[in-house]
Amino acid sequence: MDELEKWISSILNNEWNIYVKRLSANDTGLTGGHQVGVYFPKQVLATVFPSIDTISEPNPEYQFYAKVVSHNLPEQELRAIYYNGKFHGKTRNEKRITRWNTGVAQSPLQYHENTGALVIFAFHQARHFENADELQVWVCENKIEEDFIEKEIGEILPGQSLFERSDSLFGGLALNLRSLSSSIKIPESWKTNFPKGRELIDHLDVGVKFKSKNADSLLLERRDAEFSLFRQVEELHVLDQIKLGFQSVDDFIRMANSVGNRRKSRSGRSLEIHLEKIFHHFGLTEFTAQCITEGNKRPDFIFPSAEAYHDPDFDALNLKMLAVKTTCKDRWRQILNEADRVGKMYLLTLQEGVSINQFNEMLAERVILVVPEPLHKKYPKELRPKLMSVSQFIEECKCIQ
Repeated sequence: MDELEKWISSILNNEWNIYVKRLSANDTGLTGGHQVGVYFPKQVLATVFPSIDTISEPNPEYQFYAKVVSHNLPEQELRAIYYNGKFHGKTRNEKRITRWNTGVAQSPLQYHENTGALVIFAFHQARHFENADELQVWVCENKIEEDFIEKEIGEILPGQSLFERSDSLFGGLALNLRSLSSSIKIPESWKTNFPKGRELIDHLDVGVKFKSKNADSLLLERRDAEFSLFRQVEELHVLDQIKLGFQSVDDFIRMANSVGNRRKSRSGRSLEIHLEKIFHHFGLTEFTAQCITEGNKRPDFIFPSAEAYHDPDFDALNLKMLAVKTTCKDRWRQILNEADRVGKMYLLTLQEGVSINQFNEMLAERVILVVPEPLHKKYPKELRPKLMSVSQFIEECKCIQ
């Protein structure tokens, strides 16, 4: 942890552009795609390597040096390239960083077991109109490192990312707002009092007309809408203050801490609350959230009820437990002892893929992975038939109501 803190301190100035994401199965090569390497949005690479952002020459490229500092690997030479020419008769429009495994046996960014890991990419770019001359990378190895980073910058969900100047990002006030052109109308009271997490989620049922017809797509749509609403309210509360500036460093720190704490508290039970609403919407009404079990444990959901769980005459084969974790890497084992009477445990996650080894470890511990169906394609092909969708889980639980 000391090394991570030192490293962040070393890049904490306006000469570093920071891109933060969680590695998907496509990034680590777990899904077997033909492209090797981490996906970066076009605007990120266009910003840090402006020289390749052109169509005046075919497939412009730029070579630079990079180092995975978290693993103390040797410096390696990478290539940023803009594929803008013809390929199999079609014009490509794709920017990538390649040669990740040059000079090393295998980059940690390509370890299958690192699928779901939080990663910081720090591009040194002294002037915005010049190419970045260096890339430093930190691949988090455990939950402690991830929690430390997310405490500073807010929760990074699978499929989402942040791209900011370092002093803004780690200053705790990076907004990274999505387009709010279709923003939700918010209550007047929220302009002075920041709403609680459940209030935000309840308001979606009033202010948003969801398009999804099945539980899997609706869960993802609701989460996305909540994120946009939260950032809309956050902008309302902090943007004017940021524009006005701060009278002292203490004022800045107080504001940054307030923003960081609010983001962290929001992320705590958000996914569980969305699931409660989806369960009811699709006719699954018998369950208990945060039921107290042995040793004062609190599994996220018990089916059909807490009363059934604590009734020794109720058939344990009809008991089900669902744990909810946005990412399951390094976290899934936490659920194993949450409900002793339950033989089969279910874990819902939004993580974009797990390694085959990790999946087999889950099966050995009687953990069944529940993943929204649109995310199944991000898992290795051999695992997809073994995943359970949210809709399938709901129908299975309705059988014991």
